[in-house]
Amino acid sequence: MSMVEVEILVTLSAAAITLALFSYLWRENLAFRIAEHAYIGSAVGYGALITAEGAKRVLMPKLEKGEYIWLLTVLVGLLYLGFFARKWFFLYRYPISIVMASGMGVYIARGVKTNLIGHALNTIMIKDWQTALLAVGVICGLFYFYSTAEHKGPMVYMSKVGRWFLMAAFGAQMGLHVMARTSLVIGRIRFLLFEYPAYYLIPVAFILVAAGIVWDYMKKK
Repeated sequence: MSMVEVEILVTLSAAAITLALFSYLWRENLAFRIAEHAYIGSAVGYGALITAEGAKRVLMPKLEKGEYIWLLTVLVGLLYLGFFARKWFFLYRYPISIVMASGMGVYIARGVKTNLIGHALNTIMIKDWQTALLAVGVICGLFYFYSTAEHKGPMVYMSKVGRWFLMAAFGAQMGLHVMARTSLVIGRIRFLLFEYPAYYLIPVAFILVAAGIVWDYMKKK
């Protein structure tokens, strides 16, 4: 099989999976479930392969230097297999505990440094109108969540300003997510409409969906 034929086959497969996933707009169906399972399975397989390659890339230089203590990481990883046997399930808890504890430690340290200390320094060190606006937003936003005492006097106005800053931040974040998802949909539609030979499957998909709608209508009657 030539490279051109392989590319055509890959394009047709990608278009078929895309159209099968879009068929969920009609209703959940067999084509959607097949595409969903194929997507999840391939994503998990690809993730496992990338993880194994990364582990090998980190581990091999250590072993070449004679640092065999790093083989313990392989043994800890093999304990995950205890998940599949009820008798040995307790072994599965050890790597989970190690990963969760180390991950939380790294996350907390990094979060305190970047999200707490970094933001506090950016709030204190006012350099221009943008950092001044940031400081006002942070301080007023904190006053909005201050519930120890009743909001009276200046606190009422500061909490209202904080609410406006929060709504602006949430709106911008939501808009960013919508734009990202919309760009993905536009990319898929452009692929279906302009990539050869993907657009040949569009009328086939419409015919199949129309046949499914007619079949559902006939069954209801």
